[in-house]
Amino acid sequence: MRHVVLASHHCFARGLADTLNFLGNSQPLDVICAYVDERPLESQVAGLFAEFQDDEVLVLTDILQGSVSQAFAPFMSDHVFLVAGVNVAVALELCLHEGPLTSELIDRAIETGRQSMRLINTYQANVSDDDE
Repeated sequence: MRHVVLASHHCFARGLADTLNFLGNSQPLDVICAYVDERPLESQVAGLFAEFQDDEVLVLTDILQGSVSQAFAPFMSDHVFLVAGVNVAVALELCLHEGPLTSELIDRAIETGRQSMRLINTYQANVSDDDE
């Protein structure tokens, strides 16, 4: 079984979950919005991992070296994957993937996410007249 955790400073994770579900995700999502109340982040993270046993876990966080990512780092293993700096493209691709996760698969999804970011002011797409 795979668990997907979306975690962020404030409410980004909740908004990302809402967007993923709107775009077709059917995977159950655990959401942690850090620092919106008095609950310590570390106890929220530990509480989640107490339930996960040896299941596959994908953790998607907002900021690479932020405190939220750091709170999940001690739990990384061969079946717990931590992806920081997530965007919708990466999250959707990984949530919709049905097979087991691998580092290589996640690296490809991250590269796809990078390629989906463009400054539209300077971007020239190859668009034909038939495209909408």
